[in-house]
Order: sequence, then C-alpha cells, then structure tokens
Amino acid sequence: MDRKRKKKLENTRVIMTNIFMGISVIGIVFVLMLIAMGYNFNEKGGIEQSGLIQISSNPKGSSVEIDGEAQFSRTDFNKMLSSGKHNVKISKPGYDTWEKTINVDPGLLTRVEWARLFPTNTEITNVANYSDIRLAAYSSDRKHLLIIEHNSPVIQYIDIQGEKINTHKISLNDALSKTENVLEGEIKLMSWNDTGNKIIVSWTRSQKTSWHLIDLDNVTKSVNLDAKFGMTFTDIHILNDSASKLWALENGRIHIIDTNSQSISGVIISNVEQFTNNKDVIAFVDIDEEDNNNRKLRIFKEGEKGSTTILDLKEKKSNITLAMGSYWNESWLAYSTDNHIVVSSGTYPSFDRPSKNNNLKKIIKRDLEYTPNLVSTNQLGRIVIFTGANNLTSVDIETRNYYDSTVETEITKLNWLDSYLIWENSNKKIIIRDFDGNNRREILDVNNSLPINITENNRWLYFFESKSAESDTIYALKRQKLE
Repeated sequence: MDRKRKKKLENTRVIMTNIFMGISVIGIVFVLMLIAMGYNFNEKGGIEQSGLIQISSNPKGSSVEIDGEAQFSRTDFNKMLSSGKHNVKISKPGYDTWEKTINVDPGLLTRVEWARLFPTNTEITNVANYSDIRLAAYSSDRKHLLIIEHNSPVIQYIDIQGEKINTHKISLNDALSKTENVLEGEIKLMSWNDTGNKIIVSWTRSQKTSWHLIDLDNVTKSVNLDAKFGMTFTDIHILNDSASKLWALENGRIHIIDTNSQSISGVIISNVEQFTNNKDVIAFVDIDEEDNNNRKLRIFKEGEKGSTTILDLKEKKSNITLAMGSYWNESWLAYSTDNHIVVSSGTYPSFDRPSKNNNLKKIIKRDLEYTPNLVSTNQLGRIVIFTGANNLTSVDIETRNYYDSTVETEITKLNWLDSYLIWENSNKKIIIRDFDGNNRREILDVNNSLPINITENNRWLYFFESKSAESDTIYALKRQKLE
C-alpha cells in the first residue's frame, strides 16, 4: 500500500471517528436535555414527559407515601413523577392522616402546599374569659383577634401569635361616637386592611347605619365616614394596603375617599348595582337609567377616564356574584350569572391604554346544578369558591382545576380556617375540609357559632367555648397547640 493511500485511509478514519464522536456527544446532550425536561421511558418503551411535584405540610417533617410506596424524604420535598393521577398520603406520629389523589401535569410543577395534620392527643388551654360577645373577628393575615363584649365600651385588639397573648384596649367611644350610646345596636366588621391595623365597620342602631374607619394603632385617627362627608354609604372597600384610600358607594355612585387628607372625590361611576375590587381596580354591574333590564359588567381602573365592558347582562337574570384577586403576577376576575360561572385570568383591560396584552382569558366556564349566592377567595388569591345552599365549587387559579362538593349545613358565609382549609359548625362539631372538599375531619366539639382560626405561624388553633353562668353566658377563648 502506497503512502498516499495509507494517509487517505487514516484521514478517513479520523473524519469518521470525529463524526461518530460528534453524533455521540449530540446524542448524549439530547438525552440529558430530555432527562432534565422530565422525559423518560414508560413501561411500554415509549417516551413520556414527567412532572415535578412539590409537597409541603404542616407540621413539617411528615412521612409521605406516593401510590402506596413510602418515600425516603420527608416534607417539604420535591419529586419527579410520571404524568397522571397519583395517590399522596401524609402522616406523622401523634397526628391524623391527610390523603388526596393529585393530578401531575407533564413538564409542569404541581404544588401541594395545603396538607395539614391535626394532633390526635389534644393539648387545649384556656386563654381568657369574656362575657356575652358582641363581635369576634380574626384579621385576614391570621395574626390578630378583635373582640367587643356586650355592655363594654372597649375594643380588645389581641395579638394571638405568641406563647403569651397581648391585648391592646381601644375606646369604642373614640372609635364610633362620643355623643351616641355605643353600647346599642349591631357592629359588623366589613373588612380588614392587609397590614392588620385598620378596619371598616358598619354600626346599625335605630334603623340608622353608619360606616367607620377605625385605626387600631391610633384610635384618634378613626373616622365616621358618613358624618365626615355628609353621605349615606351602602358599601365601602379598602383600595390599598394601608387603607389610605377607600372605594365608597352611595346611592349607586362610586367615590374614592382619601383617608389621609380626609377628602372625597366627585362621582366616578354612576348607576352601580354592586361592585368588588382588587386594590385599585373594580368590577361592577351598572344599570341603564332608562332600562333596568339593560345591565353590564364592567371594569374600571383608578385614574382612568372610563370603564371597559366585560359582559352584557341584558338577557341575564338578577342573581350575580363577583370576586377579583391576584395570584403571583396574574390578575383574575370571577363571576356567576344565575347558574353559569366564569373565571378569567390575565391582565385587566385598560380604558386609557387599550392593548391586545390587556385582556382576561377564560380559564373556567361552566354551568352548575345550583345557583351561587356567594363567591369567596382565600388570603393568597389562589382559590376561588362559589357557594349556594349546601354546594361548593372550588377553582384553583394555579392549576386551572375545579372541584364540586357538598356540605352538611346551609352555607350563609364561607369560613376560612387558614389559606386552604374551610370550616363549618354542624351539630356542635367543627368540621374542616380542604378547599376542594377533600379530607373532611371533625376536630373539635364547639357549642357556638363564633369563629375559629389557625394563626399565621401555624402554632395555634383558636376557638371559643361557651357556658351558662346563672343568667349570663361566659365565653372562654381557648387554643390547641398544633406544633
């Protein structure tokens, strides 16, 4: 063999080797990319994409079984699973068990962050005693409890997070009125601002209702809104975290109240039947002055010159519910018209700056077997629940899933125990369940309808126990240690 031919063969071998190595490297990288993206071979030899499940629980450090197989890691932890349905069971010695079938989507993260276990050996302690209670309410951030007793001109503003509770007492006369008898009438807490230091209450006495902004840190800054502005308000919502601005409805007209300057705007929107808000954006139903059957669902942003129509309600009946919220960087609007519900997500439309990117896309649209009379959302803005009679329809904004369930007692108000659990008092027993209706459990015997709450740090479950003492009723504030 001559040298030329030999060199040619060697060059060919080198080229083929390099090509083979290049193809091998590309193949290995491609396989690694597929593995990183969650692809693997199934039992039939085909390729399928897995999904990542993230499991959290209270308390942490709980054992997990997935499809009957015990996991080495404890909560909180992540695991790649094949797409489809998987049974997840969480347990811990001294606690009850949580179990649910979870649907894992291919290539996506599925977060299970609402699993809560309750201790089986209850450690319940008495915190304080109160006379007949006029008002009891927990803050939306689950850090404070507000109590007003009958025949007491005092608001008790209680920090419930620590081992020892701290009570700040506030004069009811300074908060409501120095000239009227504040012991008369009914006080309702309508909303609590996000920072937990201001509340909106309505006070009804002798067929007269007034709305008040109460500053729990400095009661001298509290305002009787009706008296201050010479108007009769029918609904007031907090516009921002600090409650320095409020949306106010009077005689079908919406105004904005500036609580810092104690001023009120002119009429922003007229002929409003009802409204809800997500901070500085409102969704409202307005009525045509000449045709009461001609109604529209619209959205309005603070500071803009007009509103945007979302739905023409002319052919719809009168039963409408509304809710708005945000989850992560996503805004949403939920409403029902009769038995038809819609949940849309995206960006609220802008009247001043219309754009294709400013729109809401329907993620849930369906007819129910009942007509909702209430719609509620959890503190995080992730869960929306429509309720009617004994029915619940829950929508998860993150997963786009919905769940139908029923409860034992008629629903007049949706009670949140934490960010994902709801509760009801049925036959003097506190029944709790996940937002989707699963994991129904009886956790307490309670002989009253006063609210219960799990603190934001997940350490305590608070509730009231009532007992008769001669002609009076005494309420004991109690708590159960959870962790």
